[in-house]
Amino acid sequence: MTKSYPNLPEILFEDQDILVIAKPGGMVTNRAQSVSGETLQDWFEKQQDQSFPDDWSQLLTDDFSNEYGEPEEIYQERQGMVHRLDKDTSGVMVFAKHPGSLINLLKQFRLREVQKEYLALVHGQFRVEQGRLTAPLGRSRDNRQKFAVDIEGRKAVTEYAVEQTFDQLDFDKLTERLGESAKKIKDNERLYEQGFSLVRCLPKTGRTHQIRVHLANERHPIVGDTKYVGRKRAKVDPLWCPRQFLHAASLEFRHPRTGEQLKFEAELSEDLKVVLENLN
Repeated sequence: MTKSYPNLPEILFEDQDILVIAKPGGMVTNRAQSVSGETLQDWFEKQQDQSFPDDWSQLLTDDFSNEYGEPEEIYQERQGMVHRLDKDTSGVMVFAKHPGSLINLLKQFRLREVQKEYLALVHGQFRVEQGRLTAPLGRSRDNRQKFAVDIEGRKAVTEYAVEQTFDQLDFDKLTERLGESAKKIKDNERLYEQGFSLVRCLPKTGRTHQIRVHLANERHPIVGDTKYVGRKRAKVDPLWCPRQFLHAASLEFRHPRTGEQLKFEAELSEDLKVVLENLN
C-alpha cells in the first residue's frame, strides 16, 4: 500500500542502480528555462550522493554506441531521467542512479519492453469497452503546445479497457464540499449528461500526450485536461477536478543489474480519490 503524496515524491524502491518514485500531480519532471520552482530533476539531484558504483559500466548494453555521446555525458544531460510524465500526471516513475543503469533502461523503453498502465477518468461512456487506438500523432498545426491526430504523424498505439462507469455527478456531495461553487457546475450540468468512464490505458508507444490525444479523439477527453477537453468543459472541470485525471498506476521493467522483472504500483493520490467520490 502506498501513501498519499500531496507535495513531494514518495520513494517506492531504491538501490545502488535505480530509484522508483510515486510522482505527485503538479510537479514538473525536467528543468527548463520556462519552469519555475523545484522540478523532479532538482529533487532527484538532492537525493544523490554523486558517487557511482565501481562496476557501473558493466550494466551498459552490449550494443551501446557513443554516437550520441559517452555514457557519462548522456547521464549528465539527463540527470538520471529515464522517462517523463506530464506536470499534472501523477504516478510511478523510475530514475537511474548512474550511466550504466540509465543506458540500460533507455534501451528497454526504446524497444518497448517496458509495460505501463494508466488510469484515466474520461467524459462519456464507451460503446466498445475494450479496444486499441492507433491514430498517428503529430504536433498540432494550430497550437504548437498541443498534439493532434495527423495522418502524416508518428505511429501511436494505446490499448484501453473500461473499469467502471458513472452516470452523473453527485451535486449534493459537490455542494457539501464546494459550497456556492457547486452552483456553477450545476448550471452546466448538460456538459456531463453523457456520464463518465474510469479507463485503464496501456500505451504501446510513448508519444507526447499520447493517451490524452487518443482519448480526446474518441470524444472521451480526460476530465480536467484543459488542453484537450474543449473550451466549455475547460472552464467548469477545474471547479471539481483539480487537474487532469491521469495517473501512471504501474510500471514494469527488467532490473538493469539483475535482469529480474519488476513491477511497481502507486494507488490514486488523494485529490483524484475525492473526484471519484463526487460521481455516482
